[in-house]
Parts: sequence; C-alpha cells; structure tokens
Amino acid sequence: MRSVRPDPLLLWPAYTLFPLAGLLILFFAAAGRGDPALTVIGIALLALNGAIVVNHLYFTSLGIEGNDLVHRSWLVREQRVGLGSLQRVDAKRYAGAHGGVSAPNLVARGRDAVVRVNTKPYRLHDIASLIGEVRAINPRVEIDDFWTQVQRGEVVSKETAVTPRGRF
Repeated sequence: MRSVRPDPLLLWPAYTLFPLAGLLILFFAAAGRGDPALTVIGIALLALNGAIVVNHLYFTSLGIEGNDLVHRSWLVREQRVGLGSLQRVDAKRYAGAHGGVSAPNLVARGRDAVVRVNTKPYRLHDIASLIGEVRAINPRVEIDDFWTQVQRGEVVSKETAVTPRGRF
C-alpha cells in the first residue's frame, strides 16, 4: 500500500501566511538600520517555517508497513500500532485555540499502542481508502460514524458546527 501524504494545497497557510511574520520582523529590522537581533529572529522564523513545510511535504506519511499502521514524521518520530491488535478507529476532536476544536484526528487504538494523526493537511478520501485497507486486513476493527460517512462518500466537513453558548 502506498503511504498517504499531506496535500500541498491544504498546507497553504504554512507557506503563505506564516512566513509573513518572519518577513514583517525582517522589515522592522531593516527599518531599524539593520538591527542584528531582529534580523536573526526574522531569519530564524523563516527557516523554522521552511523546515515545517518541508517536513510535511517530504517526510510525513501515514501508511501500512508490514503488519503495522505507521505514522512517520521528521524522519525520527514514529507512531505504530499492529493491525492485528487494532480495535477501533475514531475521529477525535481536541480542544483548539480561541475556544474552538481542531480538525478531526485519526485515532487508531490498539491493545497496547495508539496512533494519532491530525487530518487537517490530508485529503479525507485518502485516509478513508487507508481505513478500508485496514478493514480488509482486520475486519474486527470498529470504525466511528465520521469515518463511516467518509467511506460511503458522504460530504462531511473537517470543521465543527458552531454551537451557540448560553449567556449564563
């Protein structure tokens, strides 16, 4: 099975919006007659952003290797769960910034290991095909409603519906 990779089109904030902070700091460094501290900070922010984009595009993958479901990132960070011990695949949402919640995370729970993958930079149908292959290998795996809808081809959103909050 080929690995599922992040979609470059879904990573657009990482290579369009986030570098603006580094460029803004470099602008202020130049306006301040070449302030070396601001220059170093701006260049460091741009380098860090570049490293994150390169990591997502070239070194992050989710796939089946041998008898394991493997999520690999940064060439050294690796999460794996055995397909035979895999019990459930969920779409868990974790708390996010500004009181919101994040995109659904793929959470594959085995007896002794868990693989957590933020699905924001992935195409959902790619992950759904991977889950289909996991189900073909281990039909006892339970799949939650979100991933079942994605596998059926229903239109689902990565974003959550806004719920009104009470005044009290």
